[in-house]
Amino acid sequence: MNCLRAFIATCVLVTAPAPLLAQATAPPRLMRGDISGTVGWANTNKSELRSYNNWHSQGEASLALGWYWTDHHETEIEFGATTERSSYSSTPFLVTGLPGSYIPSHRTFSSRRVAVIQHYQFRRNEWVHPFLGAGLDIVREKESRRDDPVFSYDPVTRQSRVTRDAVQYGDTTDIDARVVLTGGVKAYFTRKVFGLTDVRVSVGRRRAEDVHWRFGLGIDF
Repeated sequence: MNCLRAFIATCVLVTAPAPLLAQATAPPRLMRGDISGTVGWANTNKSELRSYNNWHSQGEASLALGWYWTDHHETEIEFGATTERSSYSSTPFLVTGLPGSYIPSHRTFSSRRVAVIQHYQFRRNEWVHPFLGAGLDIVREKESRRDDPVFSYDPVTRQSRVTRDAVQYGDTTDIDARVVLTGGVKAYFTRKVFGLTDVRVSVGRRRAEDVHWRFGLGIDF
């Protein structure tokens, strides 16, 4: 029980935007907020598809607004989007009296997200600032699907014939809440302008859903 209480207390100290941690004699904050933009690559987990590759790469971009409660604690709201990616998969299709075949499917998917992340920034007034963060990701994923025609070989007539016509499905949209973990480094070029790079992971109910590597620029205000 004592270990559990100590763990909870540690999490609160690290992640809470803690005005309670600031003493009356603490030095003034170096910055009050920042705005940053990033571009990078997102690898999305699509292991539910019958495909040769479970992870699919997409371009991505984001815009983030942050507010510093102390020089170390920052709450950030982030808006992001990925480019559209295509994937090919197949599903078994059985036809009575004929050899088994597969339905070839062409899918395209992209996502939009809003995240609230609490960062802890190491060091104070240093030109390099490592940071860690954790928060909540709300992801809206859009997917479309088209099944190509299925052809089967008839051993009696010794000819191929269409056993299933092409099917175009309507777009589907899925909204999901995920835990997001991030870690990276800020490097200042001037007193207010900085570059940053980070690795970002979204975790769903059973697995890691996507992994991002990003880099960008920002400014303090």
